[in-house]
Amino acid sequence: MKVTQQVKYHVLVLLLCFCSMALYAQNQTVNINVKNATLRQVFALIEKQTTYRFSYPSAAIDDRHDISIQQSKATVAAVLNKALTNRNLSYRIISDKSIAISEKHARTAEVVQSTNQGGRKHVSGVITDNNGEPVIGASIVEKGTKNATVTDIDGKYSITVADGAVLQVTYVGFVAQELRTGKGGSLNVQMEEDLKGLDEVVVVGYGSSTRRDLIASVSTVKTDQLANIPTANLAQGLAGRSPGMIIKANGGGVNAMPNISIRGGGTPLYVIDGVVRSEQDFANLSSDDIESMSILKDASATAVYGSRATNGIVQVTTKQGKQGKALVEYDFNYSLAQPSTWPEPMNSYERAEYANIARKNDGLNEVYSAEAIQSMRDGSQPQTYNNTNWRKLVLNDWAPQTKHAVRLTGGSENHHYYASLGHINQNSLYKHDNHYMKRTNFRLAESSLIKSINLEVNAALDGYVQINTHPYSSTASGYYHIFSHINDKSPLSPGVNLYGLPYNLNDNPVAETAPDNGYNRTKLNVINGKGELVWHMPWVDGLKVRVASNYRYYSSTNKQWRKDSPKYDWDSKEPLVGNKPLLYHNSATGYAFTNQAFVEYAHGFGLHRVSGLAGFEQYYEKGENYWAQRENYEFNIDQMSVGSANTMKNDGSESELGRAAWIAQAKYNYANKYYAEASLRYDGSDYFAPGKRWGAFFSGSLGWVVTEEKFMQPLVEKNILNSLKLRASYGETGLDSSAGRFAYLTAYTLNPQSYVVNGEYAAGFTEGNLASPDLTWYTTKQTDFGFDFASLNNRLYGQFDYFYYSTKGYLVSPSGQSYLNTALGVAMPKVKSRSEFRRAGFEVQLGWRSNIGALKYDISANYTFFDQLWALDESEAETSYMNPYIRSQQQKGYYGTMLHNLGYYTSADDVYNSVGIVSSYNSGYMTAGDIKYHDANGDGRITNDDMRRLGKNSYPRGQFGVNINLSYKGFSLGALFQGSTSFDMYISGSAAMQTGQAGSLPVIYDYQTDYWTPSNTGGQYPRLMSNTGLNANNNYQTSDFWLVNGAYLRMKDFQLAYDLKYSLLKRITWLSKIRVGISGQNIFTISKSTKYGLDPENSSTVGYGYPVERTIAFTLNLGF
Repeated sequence: MKVTQQVKYHVLVLLLCFCSMALYAQNQTVNINVKNATLRQVFALIEKQTTYRFSYPSAAIDDRHDISIQQSKATVAAVLNKALTNRNLSYRIISDKSIAISEKHARTAEVVQSTNQGGRKHVSGVITDNNGEPVIGASIVEKGTKNATVTDIDGKYSITVADGAVLQVTYVGFVAQELRTGKGGSLNVQMEEDLKGLDEVVVVGYGSSTRRDLIASVSTVKTDQLANIPTANLAQGLAGRSPGMIIKANGGGVNAMPNISIRGGGTPLYVIDGVVRSEQDFANLSSDDIESMSILKDASATAVYGSRATNGIVQVTTKQGKQGKALVEYDFNYSLAQPSTWPEPMNSYERAEYANIARKNDGLNEVYSAEAIQSMRDGSQPQTYNNTNWRKLVLNDWAPQTKHAVRLTGGSENHHYYASLGHINQNSLYKHDNHYMKRTNFRLAESSLIKSINLEVNAALDGYVQINTHPYSSTASGYYHIFSHINDKSPLSPGVNLYGLPYNLNDNPVAETAPDNGYNRTKLNVINGKGELVWHMPWVDGLKVRVASNYRYYSSTNKQWRKDSPKYDWDSKEPLVGNKPLLYHNSATGYAFTNQAFVEYAHGFGLHRVSGLAGFEQYYEKGENYWAQRENYEFNIDQMSVGSANTMKNDGSESELGRAAWIAQAKYNYANKYYAEASLRYDGSDYFAPGKRWGAFFSGSLGWVVTEEKFMQPLVEKNILNSLKLRASYGETGLDSSAGRFAYLTAYTLNPQSYVVNGEYAAGFTEGNLASPDLTWYTTKQTDFGFDFASLNNRLYGQFDYFYYSTKGYLVSPSGQSYLNTALGVAMPKVKSRSEFRRAGFEVQLGWRSNIGALKYDISANYTFFDQLWALDESEAETSYMNPYIRSQQQKGYYGTMLHNLGYYTSADDVYNSVGIVSSYNSGYMTAGDIKYHDANGDGRITNDDMRRLGKNSYPRGQFGVNINLSYKGFSLGALFQGSTSFDMYISGSAAMQTGQAGSLPVIYDYQTDYWTPSNTGGQYPRLMSNTGLNANNNYQTSDFWLVNGAYLRMKDFQLAYDLKYSLLKRITWLSKIRVGISGQNIFTISKSTKYGLDPENSSTVGYGYPVERTIAFTLNLGF
């Protein structure tokens, strides 16, 4: 507690220091570099870099391409003064959010003439947005004239117009409206938000692009929806949020990492602020620090990152400082988690009764007498006939988690800063506080401009410290075993003795999770620093040089104190002597450098726009690892020096890796209508021998904005089709991962204790595989066709992509194949094989966004599907290669090879007349209620030769998400429904009532009472048996009977919040935000797997493993 208080104290002092140093800027500044630009383009650039929004009469703004400005850190006023030169326009800065543009000279003569010719009237009113807030600087124009005005700071306007005039009301970011004035007087207008989003900036590769100019297959994740999700791991909150991204949880657990795939590929590349980082660095990011997240999917977007980006890229840009007074924000999140799908087991006497029924079904005597069952009910014989609820004994109902985050941002004209500090404490369901994860994140970012030489200086430092601890047990090495003991341990056995101490029982989960059962503790420290210089060269418009260097250091230690918790006899307080403890200690440290140097150019020539970059990137990493171990500790002291030196073991290693690349990229845009892009990466990898290390890989893409064509304008003007963009891309990326480290060299393995010489151990070497000096790059070719559209005044929007991947020439050893020369005795050298792997699919997104008065809503849905096959897999073993029924060639994803079931035998005659039963088990017998199998090869027997490819893959081939976001006068509601399709689960173990002991309790849960009987011939389970071996284990042969469709729909995320600043605390000026809310994850699940008590995302289909959790949370967000 004292340490925690000290940390909080130092954080507070640090924040106060930052606040006292913050500078308030009176004028916002921009960096602008345009040539032959339009006035609207200049306005858009200012809006991207400041808080200002422009309002103006549309008729007063021409489309001349005659503005050329090159200024860094210039005031908005200076830019506007230059941009409005030679135009009959003036500007007025109404507030820090609004600038109004109007004509300098009103044509009074025209107005007077109109007045003389007809009656005029005075019209006034208030312009508001969807939430009823005043719109400052909105433009009101009398249609067909130059008569115009703008709203003031309260959204009010006043204008004199002709009788029957039509007012045109416009404001950037809102839909233009036309209203007939009628008889004059008051006319209030509520503006509707314009939802085009074409000027959204998307980070792509080594640069960025607006959504309008983007022709790669890229989707974005709305990061504001991630901020209050109650997860300890950023990756857990991404499922269903982006088309193309397929995510499956690996069960639950403290800081559990899900499987992430883009379009069904392997692990994607994670890029944070332009630098490749590890998957763990990404997962441990604080969601509060993320400014934007892009999912790069096709080759035109990923190829510039080379071989590591073949499976797609998750690209993150973190928050940076902004000009303005210091802003402090604080976020708090407290959550509680419980298993999402985990049925309560039946009590012991109910299960004993079903065990007796099973014995009767097998023609055997009951195993539990009425007296024994009564003892289970009343607890009169607790040592023999208990009614232990292992879950209640070992686990809590809820697992708590707390998250804190504080951020500071601000800056002056030439200097911006950002700082954040976050802490998370996640606990498990275990009753004892010996399984937890604690992590502290920090991030500092600073940027400065040296105006005299047009030089930007950017620096950032981030990192985290993480501790993960869980109890250790020699028989419970991981969640699988501990939870299997919680699920399967007989309730007849007591967990604790008369004195509440762990009872002497094998695999007793009470002892396995006890505080004195040893521990397995991992500490991870990561620190990352980046420096960057950007020089805007004054001699050439649009030319800049950027150099950056990134350094990452990590230190990881794992300490395992393998000590058994004491166990006790039934009526004793004296601990039984167990195995002596063992101490294992592993330490790994390393660092990595990334250096980049680029020349970048962007310029416009009338309707032509060109941009590009060229540069070099170098990556180097080095790591070392060592471990030590001692056994037979006499004392309960977890230090290496205390253990027996006679049992000492240790080992260590070092490794290094180098990569380099030359990169070039060029883009062309004509009239915002036709687009072309190309990139080239000349990649080098030390996986290959000198002379084989370099490979050139190309990508290209084309885009056509169809709605910019003249023949489409009638549809555009009527808002039937606002935008339509067609895209196509092709690219190749090199691969080196299957080569292996130093495969081009003859390797030797050092064995420290291989030989005995003169009675002592001596080291020796073992020759490794044969060298493969000719290995070099193999390639993946990617093709993508897609389109993006917006319609009905941009309310309906969507995108579609078809993708195709082909990977050829995998580097494999011919070992195990049909042409193996077994005389060698070792694996043959790796070669570039003829193998080919294909993956194809599509993704689609469709959304509708609009408002009903003050209620704004955005509803969207996305779906991704892929399938894959080995056209030729040369790494197959000969037995697989020669069997057409189980071989994967020309076959798409399937679960596995198994028997096909034909339902249940209906009678003894059915058994007798059936073709083939499970062979080689003469002691077994079949009867009604047992599973019948198909004799696939027609030989009259059921054997492994009857197995065929059956089922769907265990990994989802399809995933979908439905996002619903609503806001209304300070309230916000968000819901995410997510699910997966096209995958199967295989039920086994206790989930399938599989038992082999005469006294066991096969029925564990209520739903398992739905088994076959003569009166329930459609039961979910085969007939109830006391011992599965009685029918030759027939019912538990590997077959599609136990395959379950794993498809599911779940309410993945729910958030409801209210900003008290909107109404209740509106007058408190020093408080910019006070938002309170509730949120949750995995609220409910609909799936066929739940009838077996399994969550469809559980890592174990036996019913073991840490369960996927349902979470509820309270959130608080403050701004000062």
